[in-house]
Amino acid sequence: MDKKEAITQVFDLVATKYDNPSLRFFPFCADKLIDYAKIKPRHKVLDIATGTGVVAMAAAQCLGNGGRVQAIDLSENMLQQAQKKIEHAGLDNVDFHVMDAEQLVFKSNYFDVITCSYGLFFMPDMHSALKSWLRVLKPGGKIIFSSFAPTAFQPLSDIFINNLTEYDIVPPTPSWLQLAEENLCKQILTDNGFETAQVAQAQLGYHLAKFDDWWEVIQSAGYRGLYEQLPQGHRVEFKEKHRVEIEKQLTDKGIWMDVQTLFSMAMKPV
Repeated sequence: MDKKEAITQVFDLVATKYDNPSLRFFPFCADKLIDYAKIKPRHKVLDIATGTGVVAMAAAQCLGNGGRVQAIDLSENMLQQAQKKIEHAGLDNVDFHVMDAEQLVFKSNYFDVITCSYGLFFMPDMHSALKSWLRVLKPGGKIIFSSFAPTAFQPLSDIFINNLTEYDIVPPTPSWLQLAEENLCKQILTDNGFETAQVAQAQLGYHLAKFDDWWEVIQSAGYRGLYEQLPQGHRVEFKEKHRVEIEKQLTDKGIWMDVQTLFSMAMKPV
């Protein structure tokens, strides 16, 4: 199984759990992305790695009836959840497509804005992806993507990884570290033909009330792929060991989950 297939499999698995309160940083991020994007009525917007459509919905509400959002993802299950949400919200200006973000099939110079929430770093060839995104963006059009800072999910993430290693599971270096620094984000945009690259940061973190909320994060997002490597016979034991370690982080406010986020923006040259 290649990297894209493995990632798609994980997100197909968690699709029905993705929109839970423990992962509320996703809508927080969507609000920030749309604010930075400065979407206007009649704009054509492309939302890449749309997941359950949080950013696509926020963009659609900005556009009104005059513009349209095209939203893509490799996970069919995620897109099914997104379609249900769009219909429930009564929005009719969003189209969902199963599509590889490294090989867009849209025509050149078409979109006014491209958004991508926590998705670019999952792509095996980020350079090919950005070149494809540049092609479909109009001259003067804007791209904005979000990524995690190095402090995101710490120390909770390290505790999870360390507990996994006790079961001979050796996780890879987190993919988001490829875009965890402002200079890395600016450089990859500049290297692939964008200009006026800039990066803003925001803390989107919050306190989780109890261990079970952190466990929901593990079961509902990318961490699930690592958890699934545990043999069934060890999963109950692992959860209890992990609970003991995570509850050491509990304060009177709860368990802090850092979600320091970078918002990288640039333009296509005119």
